[in-house]
Amino acid sequence: WFDYDRDGDLYLLVCNYVDWTPAYDRAQNFTLKGGIRAYGRPQNFNGVNPLLYQNQGNGTFKDMTEQAGLKVFSPGTGVPLAKSLGLNFYDFDEDGYLDIFITNDTVQNLLFRNQQNGTFSEIAARSGVAFDMDGNARGAMGIDIATFRNDDTLGIAIGNFANEMTALYTSPGKEMQFIDEAISNGLGPQTRQALTFGVFFFDADLDGRLDLFSANGHLEEDINIVQARQHYEQPPQLFWNCGPQYATEFVPLDESRVGQDFVKPLVGRGATFADIDGDGDLDLIIMTTGNKPRLLRNDQQTGHHWVRFHLVSEDTSKKDRSAASPRDALGAHIQITTATGNQSRM
Repeated sequence: WFDYDRDGDLYLLVCNYVDWTPAYDRAQNFTLKGGIRAYGRPQNFNGVNPLLYQNQGNGTFKDMTEQAGLKVFSPGTGVPLAKSLGLNFYDFDEDGYLDIFITNDTVQNLLFRNQQNGTFSEIAARSGVAFDMDGNARGAMGIDIATFRNDDTLGIAIGNFANEMTALYTSPGKEMQFIDEAISNGLGPQTRQALTFGVFFFDADLDGRLDLFSANGHLEEDINIVQARQHYEQPPQLFWNCGPQYATEFVPLDESRVGQDFVKPLVGRGATFADIDGDGDLDLIIMTTGNKPRLLRNDQQTGHHWVRFHLVSEDTSKKDRSAASPRDALGAHIQITTATGNQSRM
């Protein structure tokens, strides 16, 4: 849900994966080495465009996908390009309008810049976030966006398939010109073996710097038979943000720092955070395949302080609707200044 034209109504964007049918899947007889039944590679299927539903303000919605410019087709085949597994909204150029980032599996990522007139322009390739540094598409899944250095640097973290690595695209502010710093800041080598679905920034130890969490787990139950270093169940990962003054910004925390329960392998998929027990620090919940969710209570004892804001939009019912926003302030940007520096959250 997001408000892309600032009229105060929420619109629905639905991402889709591939054009799949049971009959086609069975006919292909996808297998691992040795004849073990397996999932088919995304390259064997056509993509599917996302769908944008405009809120009409009367309890109904209208499909505005084509009018908004969100249909992207492969130049080689003319079929829909998107094979989407992740989605995030962010005001990249700081013009007050939310843009759209869609991560895709084995095809380029998509970055739609809001044109402020109900339409979007796709600019991922020229912004440096469509592919990896070698120009290859990755198996992109989870995504989060944040100013993790507490300055103007904007970071986009994207979880990718096994034997790839988590991407960390950075841009100096609103220029929308990104480079992948995952290798240089220590994140890349530590994530190459993991198959990462859920990924997000959050402040695990309340030190004012955003850390990075990854929920991991493979697709194939029998992957270890054909790839000895891969496993179906994989431990989640927490990377501590030690600050830009260090050569390696993100340091993986081992069992001695995060506890035995945290590092137990699981087939991780989606994940999120919240202060479940109301003690000020952020707890984690990880969704899994074939098992119950895992709720991890944060018992950090750093003594650091915290502050939480409840944002409520101004009543614009009798004012210009072009400056309206949902009452719960979705997409709002907040910046605080303390004795130790600035912090910015969206």
